[in-house]
Amino acid sequence: MTAAQAVSRSAVRHASENGSAQAPSQKHSTTGQAPTPTCPLAADSSFGYVPVRGYGLPYRNRTGKLVRGQAAESLVDRVRETITSSRLIQTHDRVVVGVSGGPDSITLLHVLVHLAPSLGLKLYVVHVDHQLRSDSAADAAFVRELAGRFQVPAIIERRAVRAICQQNGWSLEDGARRVRYECFLDAARRYSAPVIALAHTADDQAETVAMRLLRGSGVTGLSGIPAMRQAQGCRIVRPLLAMWRDEVMEYVRRHRLTYRRDLSNDDPRFVRNRIRHQLLPLLAREFNPNIKAALVQLAQQCRGEQAYLQAATQRLEKRCLRRGLHGRVSLTLRSFARQPEALQRSLVREAIRQVRGDLQQFEYRHWLEVERLWRERPVQSVVDLPGGIRVSREHECLVIQRKAMQASPAARAGSDTACPRTNLPTRHREQLTDPSH
Repeated sequence: MTAAQAVSRSAVRHASENGSAQAPSQKHSTTGQAPTPTCPLAADSSFGYVPVRGYGLPYRNRTGKLVRGQAAESLVDRVRETITSSRLIQTHDRVVVGVSGGPDSITLLHVLVHLAPSLGLKLYVVHVDHQLRSDSAADAAFVRELAGRFQVPAIIERRAVRAICQQNGWSLEDGARRVRYECFLDAARRYSAPVIALAHTADDQAETVAMRLLRGSGVTGLSGIPAMRQAQGCRIVRPLLAMWRDEVMEYVRRHRLTYRRDLSNDDPRFVRNRIRHQLLPLLAREFNPNIKAALVQLAQQCRGEQAYLQAATQRLEKRCLRRGLHGRVSLTLRSFARQPEALQRSLVREAIRQVRGDLQQFEYRHWLEVERLWRERPVQSVVDLPGGIRVSREHECLVIQRKAMQASPAARAGSDTACPRTNLPTRHREQLTDPSH
Protein backbone atom coordinates (compact mmCIF):
# COMPACT_ATOMS: atom_id res chain seq x y z
CA MET A 1 0.00 0.00 0.00
CA THR A 2 1.43 3.39 -0.98
CA ALA A 3 1.57 6.33 1.41
CA ALA A 4 -1.10 8.12 -0.60
CA GLN A 5 -3.45 5.11 -0.47
CA ALA A 6 -2.95 4.78 3.26
CA VAL A 7 -3.72 8.44 3.75
CA SER A 8 -6.87 8.19 1.60
CA ARG A 9 -8.28 5.45 3.82
CA SER A 10 -7.12 7.13 6.99
CA ALA A 11 -8.73 10.43 5.96
CA VAL A 12 -12.05 8.70 5.35
CA ARG A 13 -11.85 6.98 8.73
CA HIS A 14 -10.94 10.29 10.40
CA ALA A 15 -13.94 12.01 8.84
CA SER A 16 -16.23 9.24 10.02
CA GLU A 17 -14.87 9.20 13.56
CA ASN A 18 -14.99 12.96 14.02
CA GLY A 19 -18.22 13.69 12.20
CA SER A 20 -16.52 16.12 9.85
CA ALA A 21 -18.96 15.47 7.03
CA GLN A 22 -21.37 18.29 7.71
CA ALA A 23 -24.76 19.13 6.33
CA PRO A 24 -24.81 21.07 3.06
CA SER A 25 -27.03 23.67 4.66
CA GLN A 26 -24.26 24.76 7.01
CA LYS A 27 -23.27 28.37 6.56
CA HIS A 28 -19.53 28.14 6.00
CA SER A 29 -17.14 25.43 4.79
CA THR A 30 -17.88 21.73 5.17
CA THR A 31 -15.88 18.55 4.98
CA GLY A 32 -17.26 15.79 2.79
CA GLN A 33 -16.71 13.24 0.11
CA ALA A 34 -17.18 13.81 -3.57
CA PRO A 35 -20.71 13.62 -4.98
CA THR A 36 -21.44 11.65 -8.11
CA PRO A 37 -19.77 13.70 -10.88
CA THR A 38 -21.71 15.17 -13.76
CA CYS A 39 -20.41 16.84 -16.89
CA PRO A 40 -22.33 19.44 -18.91
CA LEU A 41 -19.97 19.13 -21.89
CA ALA A 42 -21.94 16.66 -23.97
CA ALA A 43 -20.43 16.17 -27.43
CA ASP A 44 -22.20 18.03 -30.23
CA SER A 45 -20.54 17.84 -33.61
CA SER A 46 -22.78 20.60 -34.95
CA PHE A 47 -20.53 23.13 -33.26
CA GLY A 48 -17.44 21.72 -34.94
CA TYR A 49 -15.41 21.45 -31.72
CA VAL A 50 -12.01 19.91 -32.29
CA PRO A 51 -10.17 18.92 -29.09
CA VAL A 52 -6.73 20.48 -28.89
CA ARG A 53 -3.65 18.84 -27.42
CA GLY A 54 -3.79 18.67 -23.65
CA TYR A 55 -7.40 19.84 -23.41
CA GLY A 56 -9.60 16.91 -24.39
CA LEU A 57 -13.01 16.23 -22.90
CA PRO A 58 -13.27 13.90 -19.87
CA TYR A 59 -13.18 10.18 -20.61
CA ARG A 60 -16.58 9.01 -21.93
CA ASN A 61 -18.11 5.88 -23.34
CA ARG A 62 -20.22 5.77 -26.51
CA THR A 63 -23.32 6.97 -24.66
CA GLY A 64 -21.52 10.18 -23.71
CA LYS A 65 -21.34 9.36 -19.99
CA LEU A 66 -18.22 9.84 -17.92
CA VAL A 67 -16.59 6.42 -17.41
CA ARG A 68 -16.21 6.00 -13.69
CA GLY A 69 -12.74 4.95 -12.64
CA GLN A 70 -11.17 5.26 -16.09
CA ALA A 71 -10.53 9.00 -15.73
CA ALA A 72 -9.37 8.53 -12.16
CA GLU A 73 -6.99 5.72 -13.03
CA SER A 74 -5.47 7.69 -15.88
CA LEU A 75 -5.27 11.05 -14.10
CA VAL A 76 -2.00 10.26 -12.32
CA ASP A 77 -0.42 9.10 -15.59
CA ARG A 78 -1.72 12.16 -17.44
CA VAL A 79 -0.34 14.50 -14.80
CA ARG A 80 3.00 12.70 -15.00
CA GLU A 81 2.98 13.14 -18.79
CA THR A 82 2.06 16.83 -18.45
CA ILE A 83 4.82 17.42 -15.92
CA THR A 84 7.52 15.69 -17.96
CA SER A 85 6.54 16.72 -21.50
CA SER A 86 6.04 20.39 -20.57
CA ARG A 87 8.97 20.36 -18.14
CA LEU A 88 6.83 21.84 -15.40
CA ILE A 89 8.80 20.02 -12.72
CA GLN A 90 12.31 18.56 -13.00
CA THR A 91 13.54 15.40 -11.35
CA HIS A 92 14.60 15.98 -7.72
CA ASP A 93 12.92 19.39 -7.54
CA ARG A 94 11.65 20.80 -4.28
CA VAL A 95 8.01 21.71 -4.78
CA VAL A 96 5.80 24.00 -2.69
CA VAL A 97 2.19 22.83 -3.08
CA GLY A 98 -0.57 25.36 -2.42
CA VAL A 99 -3.35 23.52 -0.58
CA SER A 100 -6.60 25.24 0.36
CA GLY A 101 -8.28 22.02 1.48
CA GLY A 102 -10.72 21.94 -1.44
CA PRO A 103 -11.04 18.95 -3.80
CA ASP A 104 -8.75 20.37 -6.50
CA SER A 105 -5.80 21.04 -4.20
CA ILE A 106 -6.32 17.80 -2.27
CA THR A 107 -6.22 15.91 -5.58
CA LEU A 108 -3.05 17.74 -6.64
CA LEU A 109 -1.33 16.90 -3.36
CA HIS A 110 -2.48 13.26 -3.53
CA VAL A 111 -1.19 12.89 -7.12
CA LEU A 112 2.16 14.52 -6.34
CA VAL A 113 2.62 12.25 -3.32
CA HIS A 114 2.09 9.30 -5.71
CA LEU A 115 4.65 10.71 -8.16
CA ALA A 116 7.23 11.95 -5.64
CA PRO A 117 9.17 8.68 -5.23
CA SER A 118 9.59 8.05 -8.97
CA LEU A 119 10.44 11.69 -9.74
CA GLY A 120 12.56 12.22 -6.65
CA LEU A 121 10.46 15.19 -5.49
CA LYS A 122 10.54 16.83 -2.08
CA LEU A 123 7.13 18.32 -1.27
CA TYR A 124 6.10 21.12 1.08
CA VAL A 125 2.49 22.09 1.79
CA VAL A 126 1.51 25.74 2.22
CA HIS A 127 -1.96 26.79 3.36
CA VAL A 128 -3.01 30.43 3.70
CA ASP A 129 -5.71 31.25 6.26
CA HIS A 130 -7.21 34.50 4.97
CA GLN A 131 -9.23 34.94 8.19
CA LEU A 132 -12.28 35.91 6.17
CA ARG A 133 -14.59 33.27 7.65
CA SER A 134 -15.26 32.28 11.22
CA ASP A 135 -14.30 28.66 10.49
CA SER A 136 -11.18 29.30 8.41
CA ALA A 137 -9.04 27.95 11.25
CA ALA A 138 -10.78 24.59 10.77
CA ASP A 139 -9.62 24.55 7.15
CA ALA A 140 -6.06 25.20 8.31
CA ALA A 141 -6.25 22.44 10.90
CA PHE A 142 -7.60 20.02 8.29
CA VAL A 143 -4.73 20.77 5.89
CA ARG A 144 -2.12 20.53 8.65
CA GLU A 145 -3.41 17.11 9.75
CA LEU A 146 -3.67 15.85 6.17
CA ALA A 147 -0.09 16.97 5.42
CA GLY A 148 1.02 15.12 8.55
CA ARG A 149 -0.68 11.95 7.34
CA PHE A 150 1.13 12.34 4.00
CA GLN A 151 4.34 12.98 5.96
CA VAL A 152 4.81 16.27 4.10
CA PRO A 153 6.05 19.38 5.97
CA ALA A 154 3.34 22.05 6.21
CA ILE A 155 3.36 25.81 6.67
CA ILE A 156 0.15 27.49 7.82
CA GLU A 157 0.20 31.23 7.13
CA ARG A 158 -2.42 33.46 8.76
CA ARG A 159 -3.11 36.87 7.25
CA ALA A 160 -5.77 39.49 8.07
CA VAL A 161 -6.66 39.88 4.40
CA ARG A 162 -9.62 42.21 4.89
CA ALA A 163 -7.49 44.74 6.78
CA ILE A 164 -4.64 44.42 4.27
CA CYS A 165 -7.05 45.11 1.40
CA GLN A 166 -8.46 48.18 3.13
CA GLN A 167 -4.96 49.55 3.74
CA ASN A 168 -3.93 49.12 0.10
CA GLY A 169 -7.20 49.89 -1.65
CA TRP A 170 -7.47 46.40 -3.15
CA SER A 171 -10.65 44.46 -3.81
CA LEU A 172 -11.09 41.43 -1.55
CA GLU A 173 -10.51 38.91 -4.34
CA ASP A 174 -7.45 40.68 -5.73
CA GLY A 175 -5.98 41.26 -2.27
CA ALA A 176 -6.49 37.65 -1.22
CA ARG A 177 -4.70 36.52 -4.37
CA ARG A 178 -1.78 38.91 -3.77
CA VAL A 179 -1.39 37.76 -0.17
CA ARG A 180 -1.63 34.11 -1.17
CA TYR A 181 1.12 34.38 -3.78
CA GLU A 182 3.32 36.34 -1.40
CA CYS A 183 3.04 33.47 1.10
CA PHE A 184 3.79 30.86 -1.58
CA LEU A 185 6.88 32.76 -2.73
CA ASP A 186 8.08 33.26 0.87
CA ALA A 187 7.78 29.52 1.47
CA ALA A 188 9.63 28.75 -1.75
CA ARG A 189 12.50 30.98 -0.66
CA ARG A 190 12.49 29.44 2.82
CA TYR A 191 12.82 25.90 1.45
CA SER A 192 14.96 26.82 -1.59
CA ALA A 193 12.19 25.38 -3.75
CA PRO A 194 12.29 26.34 -7.44
CA VAL A 195 8.66 25.25 -8.05
CA ILE A 196 5.25 26.29 -6.71
CA ALA A 197 2.45 23.92 -7.77
CA LEU A 198 -1.16 25.16 -7.84
CA ALA A 199 -4.38 23.26 -8.55
CA HIS A 200 -6.17 25.24 -11.27
CA THR A 201 -8.20 23.05 -13.64
CA ALA A 202 -9.58 23.43 -17.17
CA ASP A 203 -12.84 24.69 -15.61
CA ASP A 204 -10.90 27.51 -13.92
CA GLN A 205 -9.39 28.30 -17.31
CA ALA A 206 -12.81 28.50 -18.98
CA GLU A 207 -14.18 30.74 -16.20
CA THR A 208 -11.15 33.02 -16.40
CA VAL A 209 -11.48 33.48 -20.16
CA ALA A 210 -15.22 34.18 -19.81
CA MET A 211 -14.50 36.76 -17.10
CA ARG A 212 -11.91 38.48 -19.26
CA LEU A 213 -14.27 38.53 -22.24
CA LEU A 214 -16.74 40.41 -20.05
CA ARG A 215 -13.97 42.81 -19.07
CA GLY A 216 -13.01 43.46 -22.70
CA SER A 217 -9.52 41.94 -22.55
CA GLY A 218 -7.31 41.58 -25.61
CA VAL A 219 -5.16 38.66 -26.74
CA THR A 220 -2.98 38.79 -23.63
CA GLY A 221 -5.92 38.52 -21.26
CA LEU A 222 -7.71 35.91 -23.34
CA SER A 223 -4.59 33.72 -23.14
CA GLY A 224 -5.95 32.82 -19.73
CA ILE A 225 -4.05 31.03 -17.00
CA PRO A 226 -0.57 29.83 -18.04
CA ALA A 227 0.47 26.27 -17.26
CA MET A 228 3.82 27.70 -16.17
CA ARG A 229 5.18 31.16 -15.50
CA GLN A 230 8.19 32.67 -13.79
CA ALA A 231 7.89 34.77 -10.64
CA GLN A 232 10.81 35.99 -8.54
CA GLY A 233 13.05 33.12 -9.58
CA CYS A 234 10.36 30.43 -9.12
CA ARG A 235 8.32 28.46 -11.63
CA ILE A 236 4.61 28.62 -10.83
CA VAL A 237 3.11 25.51 -12.42
CA ARG A 238 -0.42 24.09 -12.75
CA PRO A 239 -0.25 20.34 -13.41
CA LEU A 240 -4.08 19.95 -13.41
CA LEU A 241 -4.78 22.69 -15.94
CA ALA A 242 -5.61 20.14 -18.68
CA MET A 243 -8.00 18.22 -16.38
CA TRP A 244 -11.71 18.96 -16.01
CA ARG A 245 -13.29 19.39 -12.59
CA ASP A 246 -15.45 16.31 -13.24
CA GLU A 247 -12.30 14.24 -13.60
CA VAL A 248 -10.95 15.63 -10.35
CA MET A 249 -14.19 14.82 -8.53
CA GLU A 250 -14.17 11.30 -9.98
CA TYR A 251 -10.61 10.89 -8.70
CA VAL A 252 -11.67 12.13 -5.26
CA ARG A 253 -14.63 9.74 -5.23
CA ARG A 254 -12.60 6.75 -6.35
CA HIS A 255 -9.85 7.33 -3.77
CA ARG A 256 -12.37 8.24 -1.08
CA LEU A 257 -10.61 11.51 -0.28
CA THR A 258 -12.15 13.99 2.13
CA TYR A 259 -11.93 17.72 1.57
CA ARG A 260 -13.16 21.07 2.86
CA ARG A 261 -15.97 22.79 0.99
CA ASP A 262 -15.87 26.59 0.94
CA LEU A 263 -19.47 27.72 0.54
CA SER A 264 -18.31 31.21 -0.44
CA ASN A 265 -17.63 29.59 -3.84
CA ASP A 266 -21.42 29.54 -4.25
CA ASP A 267 -21.90 33.19 -3.25
CA PRO A 268 -23.54 34.97 -6.22
CA ARG A 269 -22.11 38.33 -5.13
CA PHE A 270 -18.84 37.33 -6.79
CA VAL A 271 -18.62 37.57 -10.58
CA ARG A 272 -16.66 34.33 -10.97
CA ASN A 273 -19.36 32.42 -9.09
CA ARG A 274 -22.11 33.87 -11.28
CA ILE A 275 -20.09 32.91 -14.36
CA ARG A 276 -19.62 29.37 -13.02
CA HIS A 277 -23.15 28.71 -11.79
CA GLN A 278 -25.28 30.92 -14.04
CA LEU A 279 -23.64 32.15 -17.24
CA LEU A 280 -21.74 29.05 -18.40
CA PRO A 281 -24.64 26.63 -17.72
CA LEU A 282 -26.93 29.00 -19.65
CA LEU A 283 -24.54 29.12 -22.62
CA ALA A 284 -24.10 25.34 -22.54
CA ARG A 285 -27.85 24.78 -22.40
CA GLU A 286 -28.96 27.33 -24.97
CA PHE A 287 -26.03 27.88 -27.35
CA ASN A 288 -23.07 25.49 -27.20
CA PRO A 289 -22.89 22.42 -24.96
CA ASN A 290 -19.09 22.53 -25.41
CA ILE A 291 -18.74 26.16 -24.29
CA LYS A 292 -16.12 25.39 -21.65
CA ALA A 293 -13.99 23.44 -24.11
CA ALA A 294 -14.39 26.26 -26.65
CA LEU A 295 -13.19 28.83 -24.10
CA VAL A 296 -10.20 26.68 -23.19
CA GLN A 297 -9.39 26.27 -26.88
CA LEU A 298 -9.64 30.06 -27.33
CA ALA A 299 -7.12 30.52 -24.52
CA GLN A 300 -4.68 28.12 -26.16
CA GLN A 301 -4.99 29.84 -29.53
CA CYS A 302 -4.51 33.28 -27.98
CA ARG A 303 -1.50 32.04 -26.05
CA GLY A 304 0.21 31.03 -29.29
CA GLU A 305 -0.51 34.39 -30.88
CA GLN A 306 0.61 36.21 -27.74
CA ALA A 307 3.90 34.28 -27.76
CA TYR A 308 4.55 35.44 -31.33
CA LEU A 309 3.65 39.04 -30.44
CA GLN A 310 5.91 38.95 -27.40
CA ALA A 311 8.84 37.64 -29.47
CA ALA A 312 8.31 40.42 -32.04
CA THR A 313 8.18 42.99 -29.23
CA GLN A 314 11.46 41.74 -27.79
CA ARG A 315 13.14 42.13 -31.19
CA LEU A 316 11.88 45.72 -31.44
CA GLU A 317 12.92 46.73 -27.94
CA LYS A 318 16.50 47.43 -29.03
CA ARG A 319 15.30 49.95 -31.63
CA CYS A 320 12.39 51.54 -29.78
CA LEU A 321 13.02 51.38 -26.01
CA ARG A 322 15.69 53.29 -24.13
CA ARG A 323 16.27 53.03 -20.38
CA GLY A 324 17.17 56.23 -18.56
CA LEU A 325 17.92 57.44 -15.05
CA HIS A 326 15.57 56.82 -12.12
CA GLY A 327 13.74 54.01 -13.91
CA ARG A 328 12.62 56.14 -16.88
CA VAL A 329 11.91 54.36 -20.15
CA SER A 330 11.70 56.23 -23.48
CA LEU A 331 9.94 55.11 -26.66
CA THR A 332 11.59 56.46 -29.80
CA LEU A 333 8.69 57.77 -31.88
CA ARG A 334 10.43 57.50 -35.24
CA SER A 335 10.68 53.69 -34.97
CA PHE A 336 7.59 53.29 -32.82
CA ALA A 337 5.23 55.10 -35.23
CA ARG A 338 6.11 52.75 -38.10
CA GLN A 339 4.93 49.63 -36.24
CA PRO A 340 1.47 48.04 -36.50
CA GLU A 341 -0.93 49.04 -33.75
CA ALA A 342 -0.70 45.63 -32.08
CA LEU A 343 3.06 46.03 -31.67
CA GLN A 344 2.68 49.64 -30.53
CA ARG A 345 0.35 48.53 -27.75
CA SER A 346 2.72 45.73 -26.83
CA LEU A 347 5.69 48.10 -26.68
CA VAL A 348 3.80 50.55 -24.45
CA ARG A 349 2.77 47.70 -22.16
CA GLU A 350 6.37 46.48 -21.99
CA ALA A 351 7.63 49.99 -21.16
CA ILE A 352 5.07 50.31 -18.36
CA ARG A 353 5.97 46.87 -17.06
CA GLN A 354 9.65 47.79 -16.93
CA VAL A 355 8.89 50.97 -14.97
CA ARG A 356 6.20 49.65 -12.66
CA GLY A 357 6.91 45.91 -12.48
CA ASP A 358 3.42 44.80 -13.52
CA LEU A 359 0.43 45.84 -15.63
CA GLN A 360 -2.26 45.84 -12.95
CA GLN A 361 -5.20 48.12 -13.87
CA PHE A 362 -3.76 48.99 -17.29
CA GLU A 363 -6.70 48.71 -19.67
CA TYR A 364 -7.47 49.38 -23.31
CA ARG A 365 -8.90 52.81 -22.50
CA HIS A 366 -5.49 53.80 -21.12
CA TRP A 367 -3.82 52.73 -24.37
CA LEU A 368 -6.25 54.97 -26.27
CA GLU A 369 -5.15 57.93 -24.15
CA VAL A 370 -1.46 57.15 -24.79
CA GLU A 371 -2.18 56.83 -28.52
CA ARG A 372 -3.94 60.21 -28.56
CA LEU A 373 -1.01 61.68 -26.64
CA TRP A 374 1.63 60.84 -29.26
CA ARG A 375 -0.58 61.28 -32.33
CA GLU A 376 -2.52 64.48 -31.58
CA ARG A 377 -1.27 66.37 -28.56
CA PRO A 378 1.52 68.96 -28.34
CA VAL A 379 4.96 68.45 -26.88
CA GLN A 380 5.09 68.47 -23.03
CA SER A 381 1.56 67.04 -22.73
CA VAL A 382 1.22 64.22 -20.20
CA VAL A 383 -1.16 61.40 -19.32
CA ASP A 384 -1.37 59.92 -15.83
CA LEU A 385 -2.01 56.17 -15.66
CA PRO A 386 -2.95 53.86 -12.76
CA GLY A 387 -0.21 52.81 -10.37
CA GLY A 388 1.52 56.19 -10.29
CA ILE A 389 2.76 56.06 -13.91
CA ARG A 390 3.09 59.22 -16.03
CA VAL A 391 3.57 59.27 -19.82
CA SER A 392 4.90 62.52 -21.29
CA ARG A 393 5.18 63.63 -24.92
CA GLU A 394 8.56 64.99 -25.93
CA HIS A 395 9.89 66.01 -29.34
CA GLU A 396 11.14 62.64 -30.47
CA CYS A 397 9.94 60.22 -27.83
CA LEU A 398 7.40 59.21 -25.24
CA VAL A 399 8.77 59.08 -21.69
CA ILE A 400 7.27 56.62 -19.20
CA GLN A 401 8.20 57.12 -15.57
CA ARG A 402 6.82 57.11 -12.05
CA LYS A 403 5.14 60.29 -10.93
CA ALA A 404 6.94 62.36 -8.30
CA MET A 405 5.42 62.04 -4.85
CA GLN A 406 4.56 65.74 -4.94
CA ALA A 407 4.10 67.24 -8.40
CA SER A 408 4.83 70.91 -8.98
CA PRO A 409 1.92 73.29 -9.75
CA ALA A 410 3.14 73.54 -13.35
CA ALA A 411 3.18 69.77 -13.73
CA ARG A 412 -0.28 69.51 -12.21
CA ALA A 413 -1.59 72.16 -14.58
CA GLY A 414 -0.20 70.30 -17.57
CA SER A 415 -1.36 66.87 -16.51
CA ASP A 416 -4.14 65.06 -18.31
CA THR A 417 -6.27 62.69 -16.30
CA ALA A 418 -8.91 62.22 -18.94
CA CYS A 419 -9.13 58.44 -18.52
CA PRO A 420 -12.67 57.96 -17.21
CA ARG A 421 -13.55 55.04 -14.99
CA THR A 422 -15.45 52.21 -16.59
CA ASN A 423 -19.15 52.95 -16.13
CA LEU A 424 -19.90 50.02 -13.82
CA PRO A 425 -21.27 49.92 -10.27
CA THR A 426 -18.53 49.91 -7.65
CA ARG A 427 -19.10 46.30 -6.64
CA HIS A 428 -18.66 45.15 -10.26
CA ARG A 429 -15.52 47.21 -10.76
CA GLU A 430 -13.97 45.50 -7.75
CA GLN A 431 -15.06 41.99 -8.57
CA LEU A 432 -13.98 42.06 -12.23
CA THR A 433 -10.37 41.98 -11.08
CA ASP A 434 -9.02 38.55 -11.98
CA PRO A 435 -7.98 36.40 -9.01
CA SER A 436 -6.74 33.42 -11.04
CA HIS A 437 -3.06 33.74 -11.71
